[in-house]
Order: sequence, then C-alpha cells, then structure tokens
Amino acid sequence: MNAGKRHWSEAARRARMPVRRNAMHAHDWFYAQPDGQRAGPVSPDDLVRLYQSDRIHRTTPVWRDGMPDWAPLSMVATSLGLPPMPPMPPMPAMPAPPRRGLHWAWIVLIVLAAFSVPVIGILAAIALPAYQDYRVRAVINEVVTISAPLRLELQPATRGDAGCSTSAAAEDQSARAMLEDVLPLLRGHRHVADVAITDGDAPSGCRIEITLRGFDNGSVDGQRLAWNLKPEDGSWTCSSSVSARYLPTDCRRVPLDASQGSASR
Repeated sequence: MNAGKRHWSEAARRARMPVRRNAMHAHDWFYAQPDGQRAGPVSPDDLVRLYQSDRIHRTTPVWRDGMPDWAPLSMVATSLGLPPMPPMPPMPAMPAPPRRGLHWAWIVLIVLAAFSVPVIGILAAIALPAYQDYRVRAVINEVVTISAPLRLELQPATRGDAGCSTSAAAEDQSARAMLEDVLPLLRGHRHVADVAITDGDAPSGCRIEITLRGFDNGSVDGQRLAWNLKPEDGSWTCSSSVSARYLPTDCRRVPLDASQGSASR
C-alpha cells in the first residue's frame, strides 16, 4: 500500500510539473525595470495594464518563453491585444560642430592693426620731415665746427694792415700750419662745395665763405655760410643764405645777401 501511494505521488508530480512550466514560460511575461533588474512573471493582461498605467513603455524590453531574445514592447504589442504602435522616431541627427571662428584675441589684433596703419602713416609723415631737418642741422653744425679753427688762426693775421688772404696768414708759422690742416679737411668734406677767404669790405677785415652741397635739398644745396671779422673788436659775425631753421643760433641773426659773393681766395 505504501508502495502504491509513493508511485501515485511521483506520477502526479511528473504530470503537474510540465503544466506549471508550460504555463509559466509559454504565457507569462518578464520585463526589465528601469534599474535593469528583471521583473515577472506576469500575465499578458497584467503586462497590458502596466503599459496602460505608464509603468512600462513601448521601449521597455520584454521576454517570454519561445522568444530568441528580449525585444521592445512595441514589437510584441499585437500578440498582447494592443494596437500596433508607431515605429520609434529616428534618433535626431547630431548637430554639426560649430565652426571655429577667429579667437577674440586675433580679432582685437586685426582691428588694432587696421587702426594702426593710418596712425603709422601720420606719424611717418610727421617724423620723416623732422628727421630730415635734424640731419641737415647736424651736418651744418659739423661744418661750422670744422671751420672754427680757421677763424681762430685768421683773426691774429689780420692785425695791422696785412689783410686776411691766405698769403698774409701764411707769414705766421702757426697760422700757416693751421691753414694746411684745416683747409684741405674743410674742402674735402662731402657737404662742402667751396671755401673762399677774402679781405672783406672793411679795411683790415676778413671774410670766410663756405658753399654747401650734397643735401638733396634745394633750400640748402648751393647756399652759403659766411663769417665777417670786425677789426675793431676782433669778433666774427655769421650770416647765411640757408633757411634759419637749419642754422645754429649765431648764424640766424644776419641773413646773407644773395648778391654777395666771394671775390678772391
């Protein structure tokens, strides 16, 4: 009797187990929760109610026995009695990366460069003539400085009635040595066209006249610097036909008459 009872229990167990397994895997569903955990099993009706209550969505992965893999709910909607769901909208296209424009620092530099061009032009228009004037003044001052020893030596030679010519100055040994040194240096200067030494207008007077060249400036080339000795006090008076802005202060006082010229050397 016990043996027969054990045989029935084993047969019942074998009969029921396939029914429960078939019912669970053939009709019950599993679905994925938002945290990735699997939930279920649930009946098809329960799965529909979960969808209608927005607890699961068309994209929620679901699975039941017989399916090769998990699939979105929208793919099995008709088998659950739900109306066909529209296909999922395509993923929005990635926007094109914004074009990299010029860095703001470069923009600032370009703007500054654009504004600096006229400024540089204005400064150049002011600075270039100023530099040219400075160069002319510097060269004229150089000529005046080189000729200074000549005036110092000719002044003693004019004492008395000997006059100021180079022959009169040559009678003095120191004056002759100075003339031999200074006159070649002065006449060889690239901005000196001529050096003339005359007796001047007054008795026992003396006149030194230097003609300029090589400035590429019409108001200077061919113009003269002149020094006249006053016998009464031994002082020299500078005059010039050059524009006053190029001259040393001592030479601006008396303009040189253009009609005056050197009479002898």
